[in-house]
Amino acid sequence: MEVLSVKAARSMDEDAIKKVGIPSIVLMENAAQEIFNNIVNKGNSFIVFCGAGNNGGDGLAIARKLILSNKRVKVFLVCDLDKASPEFKINYNILINMKAELHRFNIKNDMLTKMIEVVSEADIVVDSIFGIGLNREIKGDIYLVIELINKYAKYVVSVDSPSGLDCDSGGNFGIAIEAKETYSIETLKKGFFQNKAKRYLGEIKVVEIGIPNLVKQRNTENIYLLGENMYKNLIPIRSDYGYKGTYGKVIVLAGSRGLTGAAYITTEAVVRSGAGLTTLLVEEEIKPLLANRLIEAMTVTYNEKEKIDNLIETADVIICGPGLGNGIANRNMLIHCINSSRCPMVIDADGLNIIANDEGCINKLKGRAIFTPHLGEMSRLANESVQKIELHRIDVCINYAKEHGIIALLKGHNTIISNGKDVVINETGNSKMASGGMGDCLTGIIGSLVGQGVGLFDSAVLGAYLHGLAADRLSKDRYVINARDVIEEIPKTIEHLLRK
Repeated sequence: MEVLSVKAARSMDEDAIKKVGIPSIVLMENAAQEIFNNIVNKGNSFIVFCGAGNNGGDGLAIARKLILSNKRVKVFLVCDLDKASPEFKINYNILINMKAELHRFNIKNDMLTKMIEVVSEADIVVDSIFGIGLNREIKGDIYLVIELINKYAKYVVSVDSPSGLDCDSGGNFGIAIEAKETYSIETLKKGFFQNKAKRYLGEIKVVEIGIPNLVKQRNTENIYLLGENMYKNLIPIRSDYGYKGTYGKVIVLAGSRGLTGAAYITTEAVVRSGAGLTTLLVEEEIKPLLANRLIEAMTVTYNEKEKIDNLIETADVIICGPGLGNGIANRNMLIHCINSSRCPMVIDADGLNIIANDEGCINKLKGRAIFTPHLGEMSRLANESVQKIELHRIDVCINYAKEHGIIALLKGHNTIISNGKDVVINETGNSKMASGGMGDCLTGIIGSLVGQGVGLFDSAVLGAYLHGLAADRLSKDRYVINARDVIEEIPKTIEHLLRK
């Protein structure tokens, strides 16, 4: 599934109309038919609010189809008809000729009181006031209409986008419709994946209106949601003749005094995700706290220099950062791993903080690293404010990955993964995961996949998906989910996905 900016979505429509020759009125009719098919059985009484643009034209066409299905339909025109688009006028004239119930909204004639009554009584309110092209603050009568709909409507469905939503940033233009369902036309929009957009969107459904694939390909921004089968195909298949060396040699550099849990969680996640040989590299003083608990992993301390160099030489991946702290010994070992290795590396947490301002280290990781920052860590890496990153998560992630030649995974609701060209937005996971150690668990899963031979970008994409999917499976009967729960669930989740 494609995700587009407002500019690209509008370009796609224009391409279909001008280059392919599909009349705009045909696309409008197709959109109306698809949305009608989805909502016709949701109620018997409908109110359709229409602006003057093509989004309003979609609403008029939907109203016509509902009337022809013997639904009770009232249309409120929240616009200046002199500014109506040609397609709007075609559908408007059809409704006039059908003697449909049309109302021009005018706050001066006591219509507000009447509207409150009819909105509160309707089964469904259809919002087609503004589409994705809105770029100005909402004021005056339309502000009052949206406020009224949000307050009194039982159930609101929005056409393409909730009116008032900024479909690039996820913010609003002063106010926005709070829909129960949004019928996004042909593609999803970038702003839909901003946390603040969620309150407006409700359930999102994508409707196809007949835009050819070649048009979509010409206007792609390489931002995708993947389907279940695509994730399934990324899982490494275990050979009948495989042995522990087949499935990867993984080094984990993690943990420090007071933060041994991070090392434990990361290492266990590596093991439970299928890695063949796992070694935890730690300071001498914390080895006793971990060695007896990690029964499937080896533990090596910093003073075993020859052994460390041999491990680095033969490693398939090195994971660095969880719970590492900022101590001199740990910093030096991280730098040593970066300078001495040729294998891929997964850098998280304190590992990212240590190298954030060290361009030399970051340059040595070009082409062979996955960075897994949360917002605060990305702020330090990209030298941007958290507020700016929150507004432009996708763009910041793409730009950082491209600039430094690494895979960037920006954690959060709808985790963003980019290689500098392509972007995948992960939809799995839920708020029950909000507890310490979850990021360490994710890092371990990703590193394990790299060790098993999965490509860097695919490992980040698949790791984020499996991490969230395991939690989604667990969340059905749990109030909260901890990292150890996900670690236990990971092998079951992988097998479940393979068998589907």
